[in-house]
Amino acid sequence: MPRTGTNLRGGLAKAALTFALIAAGGQARAQPPPAAAGTLERASALVQARAFEQAVATLRQLLSVDPENRRAKEVLAFALESMGDLQGERQVRSALAEEFPDDPRTQADYGRVLERQGEEDGALRAYRRARELSAGRSAPELDAAIERMKGRTAMEVGTPLLAMMSDPDATASCVEAGAAVPLGSSQHVALLGTHYTTRARAHPGATVNSDALALTLVLRNGTGAYWTVGPRLHVISPAGGARKDLGVGGAIAGRARLSPSLEADWRLDGEAPWDEAAVTVLRGGRTTAAEGHLYSHWWSRRLLLQAGARRRQLSILGTDPQSARRPRAWQSLRVIGADLVLWRKPGAAVRGEMLDEALVAPTTLSSAMTLAYRHYDLSSRTTTEFSELIGLAPRGVVDEASVAATLASTRGGLGLEVRAGLARDSARGAQSWRTGGAVIWAPRPTTRFTLGYEDAAEIVTGLVGQRREGWVSCHVDL
Repeated sequence: MPRTGTNLRGGLAKAALTFALIAAGGQARAQPPPAAAGTLERASALVQARAFEQAVATLRQLLSVDPENRRAKEVLAFALESMGDLQGERQVRSALAEEFPDDPRTQADYGRVLERQGEEDGALRAYRRARELSAGRSAPELDAAIERMKGRTAMEVGTPLLAMMSDPDATASCVEAGAAVPLGSSQHVALLGTHYTTRARAHPGATVNSDALALTLVLRNGTGAYWTVGPRLHVISPAGGARKDLGVGGAIAGRARLSPSLEADWRLDGEAPWDEAAVTVLRGGRTTAAEGHLYSHWWSRRLLLQAGARRRQLSILGTDPQSARRPRAWQSLRVIGADLVLWRKPGAAVRGEMLDEALVAPTTLSSAMTLAYRHYDLSSRTTTEFSELIGLAPRGVVDEASVAATLASTRGGLGLEVRAGLARDSARGAQSWRTGGAVIWAPRPTTRFTLGYEDAAEIVTGLVGQRREGWVSCHVDL
């Protein structure tokens, strides 16, 4: 599963070392003629001055008259990589890998560009070839790259996630399990099943069982862009022999890189389970929603600005258990915010290539501290029957400041996340807080355990009251 940025730091450092060796006049199969050597020196100086476009033009002109000049090809590949021209870099590195099949560095460089293009199978073959050619020598970067690619191309199983939720109206326990099966490079299909057992606090005998099944096709590319699509099945089984309620829907989502510093994501849900609190599960909640966000990166990705909006329709089971009519509510949310990375430690991350709990998007944990600000503008409109069962704040104008700190051990076997936030809702004159964290243990690159907890006095979705949630999960690559 691609990790643009964190997973490539080692590769980029290696590329920088490669260029330094090239610029210093590393080993070549033949010494270039004096004119070619002078042109190559000028191109190297242009690269060091970050004039990559001029360097590329100079090198291509040199190669037009001296097509066998290996050093010129290697400097050209580095310049194209620095420009972000993946396709051009791939063409050059592919030719070098074919021309020098017994050179481990050339094979590893070819694997790096395949990895950044999201072709995990090809990257794994190139890395393994480089490792074979490096037999008997220490190559920790190659070993890490091979483990990384094996994780991205393996079937991943999320063994039962056990979670407990509580709020003023209900308590809920959850068991969730699923699997992600690769369909080739940058594609996989995820199947996830969830079972909730929920009890009302006011009436302990009032129990509702909720079962959901999600099938998701995921397509990704090396830039971090992706899109997902799949059906959803949701069955609610109230206690006491009341009729079951069946919902069939679906979800489609995507993320795109609009420019080097601008990204966007979006999501559409139709009749998906509304499971953000125990009371919403108790009432058999479902949501049909549309949302989107725009992200802008600044200062070497230390500052992230964002803006987003969501519009959704909510529905729940009515007071009459035999009725198919579902009371409804409508909600709009707008958000703007900023995240500032106060500190980060490149290269320190929990090992393994794992997906999130939905088995859709790659997730990792690296050492960093981030300060965040969010401004939420929320409005809700409900039917009378809906408001009698679940109270939603009609208006909310919330400003929240939060901090999150994450730490990963040197060897990547342990990770710790701690977060806390304070907020004020000026529309209701209310204050809220939240705190939580997680401990991650990765005894092997193929196995990861997570233990987490979160406590909040209020949540921004309009639901009021203290909410607690704890969970434990295990992900394994087969």
